[in-house]
Amino acid sequence: RDYAGENAYRHLQDDGLISPETEVKRGDVIIGKTSPPRFQDEFKKGGLAVAERRDSSLHLTQHKGIVDTVFMTTGPEGERIIHVRVREHRTPELGDKFASRHGQKGVIGLLMNIEDMPYTVDGVVPDLIINPHAFPSRMTAGQFLESIAAKISCLSGEIMDGSPFTSPDHDELKQRLSKYGFDSTGLETLHDGKTGKPLKAQCFIGGVYYQKLHHMVADKIHARAYGPVQMLTRQPTEGRSRGGGLRIGEMEKDTFVAYGASAVIQERLLESSDKTEIYICSKCGLEGFYQPSTKKIFCPRDKESSVLAPVEVSYAFRLLLDELKSLNIYPKVVLGEGV
Repeated sequence: RDYAGENAYRHLQDDGLISPETEVKRGDVIIGKTSPPRFQDEFKKGGLAVAERRDSSLHLTQHKGIVDTVFMTTGPEGERIIHVRVREHRTPELGDKFASRHGQKGVIGLLMNIEDMPYTVDGVVPDLIINPHAFPSRMTAGQFLESIAAKISCLSGEIMDGSPFTSPDHDELKQRLSKYGFDSTGLETLHDGKTGKPLKAQCFIGGVYYQKLHHMVADKIHARAYGPVQMLTRQPTEGRSRGGGLRIGEMEKDTFVAYGASAVIQERLLESSDKTEIYICSKCGLEGFYQPSTKKIFCPRDKESSVLAPVEVSYAFRLLLDELKSLNIYPKVVLGEGV
């Protein structure tokens, strides 16, 4: 049961495991396993006691990758434990997050060709340009120290300590920088890569160690047209992993109103969500029920003597009516003119 098709299991070996360095994509099985029936009813099949095992294989959830390593060990009670690590080669793209070791984090806002980047008199092109407004409020002076110390380190070949509080005296760093023919402040004149003209402002430039953080666009991008819905409210599920919808909240609603696009609210909150049609009794205001034997809709209170009008509402509203009725509260829906 729950067999995913021959193609999904094509990478597995005889022991049900995948071998390292195998290219895999989303949906491929990386650990093949079966489990016994969960419920007693599954043992009974046509009057015979047949135990039918179900497929509970582990599928790859990310979009692609290469199997890096496969670990196999045993647990404290002798059970087999399998751990498969999948790696993926990613080049930085717009929206990927990076940070220096001083807590200066940020996302890539623009990727440029090297020939369009600004360059120094010596032809050095920076790898990364950070907005100077990031420094005054955060007070990460250690990053300036690291930058200057790294500049001296590159020129002298020495290992420098650029950490705050323990690094060499900044006056000593300034003197050494001047000795190598640079401005003691770390500033340099950069030239525009497109025009070749020098930039009006001098730029602080040096070497800083940056780290790539786990927050990447490839793992966060999400869109949905149709997909799974919750059983209780019949609204779209929540979260990217469950193929969920993007919630329009109170503040998003206000932006639609401000743009004069209030019809979008009706579409997002009803048409594309949990729109349902219920029949309301014109006499008592209660919801009618369908009787399969007569194939007619009846009012639970006035039976056949009432007129039931179709009303389009959110299913969550219908759920609220049912919950109020279960609390012995009479939720009367008053129909307007022309309904």
